[in-house]
Amino acid sequence: MGTQHVLVLDEGTTSTRAVLFDDQSQVVSSIAEPLNITTHPDGRVEQDAQEIWEKSARVLRQVVDHARENSLEIAALGMAIQRTTTVLWDRATGEPVAPVISWQDTRAADTVAELGSDWARKSVETSGLVLGSANCGLHLQALLNADPDLRRRAEAGELLAGTVDTWIIWKLTGRFLTSTSCAGSSGMGVLRSATWWSEFLEELQVPLTLLPEILDEDADFGRTNPDHIGADLPVTGVFGDQQSALFGQGGFAPGSVKCTHGTGSFIDFNIGANPIVPASGLDCRVAWTTKGTTTYLIEGGSFVTGSGIDWLVSLGMLDKAANLDATYAQGDPDSGLVCVPALAGFTTPHWDGNARGLLIGFHRGSTSQDMVRATVDGIAHTVTDVLEAMAESAGVSPRVINVDGGLARSGALLQAQADLMQIPVVRAAQAEYITARGAAWCAGVVHGVWASADAASATQESGVTFDPQTSSEVQGLCRQAWQDAVGRDLGWRRTVLR
Repeated sequence: MGTQHVLVLDEGTTSTRAVLFDDQSQVVSSIAEPLNITTHPDGRVEQDAQEIWEKSARVLRQVVDHARENSLEIAALGMAIQRTTTVLWDRATGEPVAPVISWQDTRAADTVAELGSDWARKSVETSGLVLGSANCGLHLQALLNADPDLRRRAEAGELLAGTVDTWIIWKLTGRFLTSTSCAGSSGMGVLRSATWWSEFLEELQVPLTLLPEILDEDADFGRTNPDHIGADLPVTGVFGDQQSALFGQGGFAPGSVKCTHGTGSFIDFNIGANPIVPASGLDCRVAWTTKGTTTYLIEGGSFVTGSGIDWLVSLGMLDKAANLDATYAQGDPDSGLVCVPALAGFTTPHWDGNARGLLIGFHRGSTSQDMVRATVDGIAHTVTDVLEAMAESAGVSPRVINVDGGLARSGALLQAQADLMQIPVVRAAQAEYITARGAAWCAGVVHGVWASADAASATQESGVTFDPQTSSEVQGLCRQAWQDAVGRDLGWRRTVLR
């Protein structure tokens, strides 16, 4: 037997990609196609389930063909899939009966308010998640309430529903399944039991019969129909994308953290085998269930990261994003400027939609380079705030922060993070494939490509490490100045008359 490979479908919001890994975790082949997404003025954000399926099948087939042409053996197919996006389809025909509702969709925002504080509390206690419009139960309620015929068919057992992983698995294998990480992120799951939250579904009048069976990430999800992708492969290693990224960073132990810097920053903190109800509006989610043991994580995020850099460019303070680090280096580290980049309000731990961007500490010598430097440092402060809230809730302090995503290219940002948190920050090698790699490792362990998750993790290339370069005393003073500025910023919009 030659080298075994693992195929992964990495299906995100704006693209779907097939990736083939060898037993050294190297990418042998990768093909992607863009996905359309439609944003409506009323807050609806929708996709086409048939397009997602057809393009996903096409990229998988192309990579399978490449493997066959090069005599490469494929052991299994894993999946890393966008979360909290809802598909509804006909059980008999397999055809979609409504547009896909994206995780970005806000049509359920009024319903969240109507459900009130009691259901918000129950959501955190039962599902682990803050109750919000990115909730698949609310998506399904909206679809059924908008179309009496869909409700009739749902109640008659004629329809099926699920997140995108369920849809793709159904089309590939004919089985109606989801994984614990995807179900646990849907807002419809019970955090501690990998079952559906029947009380919540009854309140929403969403039939339980719509929903799939929940399996562990390393379970048997069936075999692919070769008519679809050109190969008969076992399917396992099915993850929500953020959980897969944590797994793909080797974040198996409590205290492991991954931070993805994109438009915003998305942070996942491994808390081990015991779920908690976190403070400060954080989510507690299933990270994965493997070998019968469930691992949990705390998740939080910041709205403004890459979008903050785009803002600097739009103001003319930065000529282009590629020059961010060079411009940062020209700024004075002792300028006294502090930027609070709350351009879209604050998430954890402040949760203040009225906060707005703030630059304070100007003097006649202030320059545009100083403003760029203060903005990057402000982004690092917001991520530090989230991580400190996570560590407090978890009772475990991180030893290192693993980062990926587009803005992880900025050494200035990562160095600022390391200095503020006083722990190393590691930029992953092959950062764009980290999410897919997590699913590959899980599927590969099941089918003998690697002996264990640790053995798989040992094959990854070393990343670039940013060690703290300033003292904790200096950073303590920086944090005090930041907290003073945040205190002045909170509630700012309420001071505006109109």
